[in-house]
Amino acid sequence: MSSAAQILANQANAQHSTGPVTEEGKSRVAENRLTHGLAGSEFRLLAWESPEQFAEFAATTKAEYNPQTREEDRLVHAIIQHYWLMQRALTLQDAILCQDTMTDTDQKRISLLIRYQTTNERSYYKAMKELKTIRKQQIGFESQNAKTRLTNAKAEALEIETEVHKTVEAPLPGNIRIPFSDIQDACAAAIRNLAEEIMTRPEQQSAENSSSPSIA
Repeated sequence: MSSAAQILANQANAQHSTGPVTEEGKSRVAENRLTHGLAGSEFRLLAWESPEQFAEFAATTKAEYNPQTREEDRLVHAIIQHYWLMQRALTLQDAILCQDTMTDTDQKRISLLIRYQTTNERSYYKAMKELKTIRKQQIGFESQNAKTRLTNAKAEALEIETEVHKTVEAPLPGNIRIPFSDIQDACAAAIRNLAEEIMTRPEQQSAENSSSPSIA
């Protein structure tokens, strides 16, 4: 049997439920409270529940979590269903608690609904935890793949550089082997000399033109 504290707590929680709010709706729920739809593995909406409200809630939740894989999609569906069933249990408790008097049978029904509420609440948070774990593992896997690609790219670059060194430093027949660093310095010096020569050519040309005799 539920304690007074549990009943009061569920009265407070029931205020946040998504069930009927009119007296007619609450009466309909009370009349059909034996068919609570909380048992069994098949999820279904009850006659007094709004398909439009469920569809909106499901679409909003799915958009929030944005599942990317089949497993993530399964967990998001579990989150939707268990949250809905948890709210249903609260609504049914509210329908019983709104009665003027409660019998021993009503107390037993309250106890049963609290158990269903607790079971679905646990399953709801379990699905959320599993979804977070999967996504955390996926992030770690992608990070590891990125590190592996970077390592492979560095190894490939080192291999290319080694092949270039081997080709440049390979001795010609009858000649001694020249270190790549020596060739690199010589090439750099030649490029600098060529650049200086190109830069001075306009000045030399201008000087030659000014010193040439003019034709009368």
